[in-house]
Amino acid sequence: MFVGPRMKRDLVTVTPGATLEEAARLLTAHRIHHLPVVEEGNRLAGIVSDTDLRNATLDGMFRGADSGDSGRPVTVAEIMTRELVTLSPGDTLDDAMLILSGQRIGALPVVEGERLVGIVTKADILSALLSTLDIEGLGVRIEVVLPREMKEVARLAAVLADQDVEVRSLVIAPHGADGYAAFVRVATIDVASVRSRLRTKGFTVGELSDFYEGG
Repeated sequence: MFVGPRMKRDLVTVTPGATLEEAARLLTAHRIHHLPVVEEGNRLAGIVSDTDLRNATLDGMFRGADSGDSGRPVTVAEIMTRELVTLSPGDTLDDAMLILSGQRIGALPVVEGERLVGIVTKADILSALLSTLDIEGLGVRIEVVLPREMKEVARLAAVLADQDVEVRSLVIAPHGADGYAAFVRVATIDVASVRSRLRTKGFTVGELSDFYEGG
């Protein structure tokens, strides 16, 4: 999955000269948490978040008490983050997830050259995962523990096909040092029959304890 189809393109932005009050009003009005800061030609200059605004307000209050004046920043340029990690539309959502997690940030601007073309947030990543796993519709998830051999994945798919059951999603993940966990979401109310059939065919249908390390 690529960033381009999942990023938000209809962006709410501010300029570096916008006041903090203007930025706060935009965040509240649009129910968002991040505002890209752009200069002429939609060139990305920085980003400001609701957390930045809160911190600036608190910091200004304390500094003002010491200095005898307000001590508060006035414009977005004074508090925005300038050293940005960005993505391009051709980057993958895997890239976005790794950066968001590693940097502990909530959003990434998407650029083409220096021009802002979108933004991708943790909420966008979650929406993509929900779509991939197809968990909003009818279905039950079954966990099957497999040896780390693709032929076993193929055999699992064949057994499911023989049961004439609709598979909504099939995700393969590492399990222990030498195994896979296959998470199968099937659209049926008779999940007991599916589990029984899989066990009859020699598959290990996982219980909760199987997915703890060392379980």
